[in-house]
Amino acid sequence: MSTDLPVFGCHHVPTASRSFRPDEPIMWLSCEALEDATRISVAGEVDLSNAHLLSELVETAVAARAPLVVVDLSAVSFFGAHGTNALVGARRLLAEHGRRLVLRRLSPVVRRVLDITGTLAAFEVVDRPALPAAHGRSARPVAPTGTGS
Repeated sequence: MSTDLPVFGCHHVPTASRSFRPDEPIMWLSCEALEDATRISVAGEVDLSNAHLLSELVETAVAARAPLVVVDLSAVSFFGAHGTNALVGARRLLAEHGRRLVLRRLSPVVRRVLDITGTLAAFEVVDRPALPAAHGRSARPVAPTGTGS
């Protein structure tokens, strides 16, 4: 084993050969705060170990004061009960502050978990690429860029 200290936030996990490899993150979050909407994208696995990070990001979005928070879940590969709780809590928190939560492009696993738990109907879900506009106005059409997504 090396005596070098790991970089801050980087963990090393043992392998079968007793060597160590860097531990890869299992979830990625990104956030874009615009005037009319805050867009949050989630990728990877949402479980007990990290669902609180999604909740904390939504709490931060409340401070941004955009009337709409859109959470894109198209790249989620695992979605546990704690992810469901995070979304239910986010919806409640945003409603308390007079804001809307829209779930965008649910991955099949997210859709299935929300459906099985009976919570899917409680959310506004948009499966098309264009986002709903705030204050009930029509969404602007999005022109394809030709980059594939």
